[in-house]
Amino acid sequence: MSKALCIHGHFYQPPRFDPWLEDVLPEGSAAPEHDWNIRITRECYAPLAWARRLGGTGMICELVNCYAWMSFNFGPTLLRWMELHAPETYTRILEGDRQSRERLGHGNALAQVYHHSIMPLATELDKDLEIAWAVQDFRTRFGRDPEGMWLAETAVDLPTLQALADAGIRFTILAPRQAQAIRGAGGEFSPVTEDSLDTTRPYLVKLPQGKSISVFFYDGAVSRAVAFERLLGSGENFWVRLVGSFSQGLGSIATDGESYGHHFMFGEMALAYVVQQAREGRDNVGLTNYGAYLAAHPATDEVLIHENTSWSCVHGVERWKTHCGCSDGGHPDWMQDWRRPLRRCLNYLKYYADEHFFKRGSAFFRESGVALQEYGLVLAGSEALESFLERHCLPGLEPAQRTDACRLLLMQRLALASFSSCAWFFDDIARIEPLNGLTSARRALDLLAATGGPDVEAGFVRVLAEAQSNMREDWDGAALWEELVTSRRPSLHELAAYPRRFPAAKDRPEMAWPGVRLALESDAKGQRLHCFWTRTLEEETASLSGPEEFPPHSRHKAEVGFRLARENERELLQQSCLLARNMAPLLSGFTEGQSEPQQSLAMQIPGLVWNWLFEGQELPRDMQDSLAAWFAANAGIRKLLERLIEERGTQMALSLPGQAHALVELITRSRRLGLSIYWWEAQNAVMAVPNRCVHVELCTLLGLSVPEM
Repeated sequence: MSKALCIHGHFYQPPRFDPWLEDVLPEGSAAPEHDWNIRITRECYAPLAWARRLGGTGMICELVNCYAWMSFNFGPTLLRWMELHAPETYTRILEGDRQSRERLGHGNALAQVYHHSIMPLATELDKDLEIAWAVQDFRTRFGRDPEGMWLAETAVDLPTLQALADAGIRFTILAPRQAQAIRGAGGEFSPVTEDSLDTTRPYLVKLPQGKSISVFFYDGAVSRAVAFERLLGSGENFWVRLVGSFSQGLGSIATDGESYGHHFMFGEMALAYVVQQAREGRDNVGLTNYGAYLAAHPATDEVLIHENTSWSCVHGVERWKTHCGCSDGGHPDWMQDWRRPLRRCLNYLKYYADEHFFKRGSAFFRESGVALQEYGLVLAGSEALESFLERHCLPGLEPAQRTDACRLLLMQRLALASFSSCAWFFDDIARIEPLNGLTSARRALDLLAATGGPDVEAGFVRVLAEAQSNMREDWDGAALWEELVTSRRPSLHELAAYPRRFPAAKDRPEMAWPGVRLALESDAKGQRLHCFWTRTLEEETASLSGPEEFPPHSRHKAEVGFRLARENERELLQQSCLLARNMAPLLSGFTEGQSEPQQSLAMQIPGLVWNWLFEGQELPRDMQDSLAAWFAANAGIRKLLERLIEERGTQMALSLPGQAHALVELITRSRRLGLSIYWWEAQNAVMAVPNRCVHVELCTLLGLSVPEM
């Protein structure tokens, strides 16, 4: 192919993990989903792994794993969550990189700085840790060294590029406006602008210490069209714009990966269309990735970059430290003066955390700096914590000393996590992203104190108090710290609600998360909760008395409520089904002039519908005809039934061919009732059946093409 095309997706979510449980607690703004990770996985990450490509008849003819065809990076903390909660999508991501290596000799996946910190604002130590932990995580997951690394917000300076080169990273990606001047071999530097820069080839940045690193600059105009101008509304328009943007060399775009499905519904289908056009060799264009292109076309021209710049702030990196005017635009009259004290207080904490780590760590570690650098192996899951301590700790430590060693490492990790860029990105300090960053700082402060470090919380809060929320006048940083952040620190009495209400089994009142394991024990004296903190090897026990109590703003109250609601909805449906069994034989057709069921049947309609769909119980035809309008007026019940029906239908699809007829009947009846069920997972399951051509009726109902026998 004479022209090469590279489409890059930057996939990232803020570190949403609760720093005690090491899992995500409910986020109300993500409703109806539990949290934003789940919601965006459903809307974007999973659809990209099974992107629908339509054939000439408008039916789905292929499920494209777009990760095998696009360049991408995922944040390490997001991949860790996906490994736990979306394992099938996670596997498709890894498989996509493997397939691209087989096809191109270089993988599509790039690494990403670990916590998505703004690197020019980070200390030398923090730069090295963000890169080292990212490399260790990448090796663990993708089974190879990363060739490229994505910088958070493409924020860059020469020390950051030096740190990348020192870690063996060959290239990164920047915005075209970050190029200052270029020169060919033996020539002079010539100034460039975003409009005049040739983005169809890589450039070389020569670094002060003698090394160099390659840089790709993406096409700004086409990338903006994808991210903000609804170019993904048509696969054909997307293709034409891509191939028309360059005449030779490499055409590349880079956007938030969430553009494909989350920001623009069905954007992944436009990408799948582009993939097919490239596979067919249309317009003499083929798909590649940055590593493969760099290997075939090494950078020769040199570039000078604008330091302390980024892709999402026209003021450089001011968005992450001052009120520069950049925000998401939702509240143009709001001020972001809170950004400066937020960064100052976190810098204040990190200074003392660093000083204490190396001073106190010398009593525990053979080499504190090496232990901290290699802690990323534990975070990635490639080395058990106990094995890590055996390698790095001084011999003969007491259990309490080993716990303190773990606390010091965790303190550093959480202090780093608080600098995730999204804490400053939006328009208010009371949003979920800054509060999450401050919650990490909350536990880091606790660990600093627990290991004998200085008590710096008062000074921290004094600086934070200078921050003022736009949402409420009484919410300055100190008030938010006390009301919404410190209240997130869980008590054992709060945590006891989990094994009490949701035991692993009737005879085992236990509960576990990645960060803690709980066990409830009862005897004649009452109940005791045993707690083991897995990241610090620390044990606690508390005697319990009286009913559970949750403090104001408790996220555990929300989590317990969410879990209980999910249990209750199934129990309520089950009860409705039982009542409906007795009611169904007494139902007859509507009388003259009747157009809707009696109001007294409202609580039994879910059961009547469920029994008609799955139990073979009769439902009068005129009631069937009226339920579409009834469900339109009762959207909450409709959505609940749609979700539960889709779950059952997916199980049927996974049991083909035995359940083929039953699934056809289920889909047909559901549509008769006006239920809007996507059947996404059922489509995936049927498409995976080797001989789906024998299921013509089912394929037709699901919108799937039927291959020839």
